[in-house]
Amino acid sequence: MPGEKLDAIIFGASGFTGKIVVEDAVEILKDFKWGIAGRNESKLKRVLETIGKKMDQDLSHIPVIIADVDNQSSLEAMAKKCKIVLNCCGPFRLYGEAVVRACIDAGTHHVDITGEPQYADIIQLKYNELAQQKGSYVIPTCGFESIPAEMGVLYAELNHPGTLNSVELYWETKLNYVDKSSKAILHSGTWDSIVYYMQHAREIATLQKQLNCERIRPTNPKLVMKSRIHQIDGVKSYFVAMPTAACYMVQRSQRLLNLCEGKRPIQFGTYIGFSTFWWALLFPILLTIGYILAMFECTRELLLKYPHIFSFGFMTHEGPVEANRKAIEFNYILKARGWYQSTPHDPDPTYEVVVRISAKDHYYGVTSKALLLCARTILTERAKMPGNGGVIPPGYAFYKTSLLQEICSGKYGLKFEIL
Repeated sequence: MPGEKLDAIIFGASGFTGKIVVEDAVEILKDFKWGIAGRNESKLKRVLETIGKKMDQDLSHIPVIIADVDNQSSLEAMAKKCKIVLNCCGPFRLYGEAVVRACIDAGTHHVDITGEPQYADIIQLKYNELAQQKGSYVIPTCGFESIPAEMGVLYAELNHPGTLNSVELYWETKLNYVDKSSKAILHSGTWDSIVYYMQHAREIATLQKQLNCERIRPTNPKLVMKSRIHQIDGVKSYFVAMPTAACYMVQRSQRLLNLCEGKRPIQFGTYIGFSTFWWALLFPILLTIGYILAMFECTRELLLKYPHIFSFGFMTHEGPVEANRKAIEFNYILKARGWYQSTPHDPDPTYEVVVRISAKDHYYGVTSKALLLCARTILTERAKMPGNGGVIPPGYAFYKTSLLQEICSGKYGLKFEIL
């Protein structure tokens, strides 16, 4: 019917990640009315034509909406046309807030694929109350950066036979080059987000202090992260402690579950793995140099202009070739420690559950499917979500929904298992 609202609109559909989301939407959103949006109509139609040929389907019936982050009225018009916007247009530090504002004003839900903690914190601080008033759910970091970790903590909790005190996540990535003509694993859009994240890294502590100002009862014993390079049983990688976007989101989810549900918060920390001890030693040094370069405009422009040089070829303007993208693997090992009984009697945890989450094509394939599943969950299970809207992290937003069961069902490439 003319004028009838679409269920979902994929914004930024002609971008590198957006195209992958559109391709996955053909199956995941097959029972919904959805469209695509961006600023260039011919590029959007070409996306539908290319994906249609690849999947042997006619996608010409999919609505195309013109919306530009530099034109607020176009964003508002887009938001009014649907129930939820799936935002794939980053860097979100630069382009995300305008889309969020348009969605909230329209009472439309919003999910995105950001991995930028500052952006996620800023929109929670600025728009949470307004989103609640408008009945709009705004859920940032609904891609690989957060969903496997958030759902992994919930999976560990459900499979722990007592009280869970802490979860330590160990992340390792395996590069499998099918096409050796390129070693790129990420698109330069992701690199841009990393550069802007490093530029504003000093903001995080201030934003986190403002965001987490509510008093909660301390959880004991306190999780103390290992500061040294180390290995864990059964894994060859060398790990170093490093906060990720997932770390901030999981911690915020656990705080909200404590404040709003009275649930004992689970402490959470992340480690990143490297193939050799020397890479584990060198990486924090390289990261520090990156932070310094990102602070100054002249060197920041060089970082943005030449991602292939500064990332040693792992991030390029062209992005990874499809064969290599789909062959990359990741493993999360989650060590969940607590007590066997529902009420702790010993001062230190006495029981451990170890969870492994694994998949291929996690940077883009997992991100795409996770984003679409989050959107579908909001459309179908809104009554199970907390409150009547708000800007909230995924672990809190989807705690009582069936998102975990759907994601770990095996249909979407993610494998959850107890070791």
